[in-house]
Amino acid sequence: MASALLAHAALAVALPATASARAETDGENRSVEAGGAHDERIAAIEQGLRPALGAKGEPGPVWTLAERMAHHRVPAISIAVAIDGKLAWARAYGVAQAGGSEAVDTDTLFQAASLSKPVAALAALTLVDEGRVDLDAPVNDYLSSWKIPQNAFTAQRPVTLRHLLSHRAGTTVHGFRGYDIAEVYPSSEQVLTGAAPANTQPIVVNKMPGESRRYSGGGYQIVQLLIEDVATTPFADYVTTHVLEPAGLSLSNYDYVQRSDNVARGHRGKASQAMGGHGYYAYPEMAAAGLWTTPSELVLLGGKVADARWKSAGLVSKELANQLVPDSADDPGLGFGLNAPGDGIVFVHNGHNPGYSARWFNYADGRASVAILTNSDTGGDLIREVASAIGHVYGWRQDAFEERETLAVPSGWLDAVSGGYAFDREAASPFVEIEVEDGKLWIEGELAERSPFYATSRTEFFIPSGLNFTIELGPDGDVEALDIEGEIRLVKLD
Repeated sequence: MASALLAHAALAVALPATASARAETDGENRSVEAGGAHDERIAAIEQGLRPALGAKGEPGPVWTLAERMAHHRVPAISIAVAIDGKLAWARAYGVAQAGGSEAVDTDTLFQAASLSKPVAALAALTLVDEGRVDLDAPVNDYLSSWKIPQNAFTAQRPVTLRHLLSHRAGTTVHGFRGYDIAEVYPSSEQVLTGAAPANTQPIVVNKMPGESRRYSGGGYQIVQLLIEDVATTPFADYVTTHVLEPAGLSLSNYDYVQRSDNVARGHRGKASQAMGGHGYYAYPEMAAAGLWTTPSELVLLGGKVADARWKSAGLVSKELANQLVPDSADDPGLGFGLNAPGDGIVFVHNGHNPGYSARWFNYADGRASVAILTNSDTGGDLIREVASAIGHVYGWRQDAFEERETLAVPSGWLDAVSGGYAFDREAASPFVEIEVEDGKLWIEGELAERSPFYATSRTEFFIPSGLNFTIELGPDGDVEALDIEGEIRLVKLD
């Protein structure tokens, strides 16, 4: 199966002219500017993938897209770029399932995973615009079918919608596992209480709301129920009528089983094995992980959000749009992460569901929006390399190749940092492992292939693929945990 996957990946990228010719009649790939103004840039990107980050003094490699699809074992990747709010181009490469012959196109649906969260945030903010929810009032005032359990934390500071949307509610449950299509799905209340058939723990508040950011899919499950309780409408229906349709997104949906046959099937693990059954999991936790979409529709939505920040007419009011995406990356956004790479504010989100990886970034001034979706657990590294090439070709700072100054790590600290890290101390095996070789740190695990683990300070590290890591210290100064991009926290195993 692996050899077939590599062959299809190479074929998909080796014949861009054929794909472009088909695009004239069936929309498989699109470059919409007159005269194909972006064609040279697309070719440069296809031939110029590079790592996201590099250490100064160490020359970095340049690859073709075909080479890296084969290397990372990614069956399919779909990319769209919008300029000034309009789709500039979209391309899709590869096959819907490894070993198959069904080519993906720019209308092929992928699971967006956590990219669902900012879409849910937009839906919740329409309720605020309508005066039906106060962004800073206790959400328990609006929840009717379930309430956030009261404890010492919520007694001091009740959870608000602002807390939930900005991942500052102190809620538990980082993410969701999904359900086999044939299984019985839990209701929103069952997910929140952890009652069968839910496959995750109860969602509770175990730190002070508003105190600090901690990524929580569980918090967005509360947002989902809030929308359903206030609107007295199923979440998927409400988001469709208040966000997707007004923004012109005709393909995006929350169906557990996709009605269209044009779907990219998920692939699991380092070997990128095709998922059984329908080829994907169902997500009743729709606000956190359940959106199906295309890059072309995501960049359209990104442009609408940027536009709303400058105009009074939009998906949400100008006032709320500027709280959703503030002018400073130091302020908490409401659904998106915020970056300030040096050429403007950028609102971003990553997505990882079993079998799928995604990234979406948008300049707040509307100059550009980029979305990249893949149908593999291994797609994250490829996405970062594609985004690095896009930034390099277009001259954007966001996600473009960057060289950093690095520090030599003292021998004693090398030993302290090395070891296994997992989601909990009872894990049977580490999620990532850090080891010392020839006086340098290396990391390997589920999120990245074996890579040098570069230090920029005693506790800040990065790898060439673009992931940033922070070592968390306990009260005694010992290494306690590893934070990855502020979204994943792994504890150090004994």
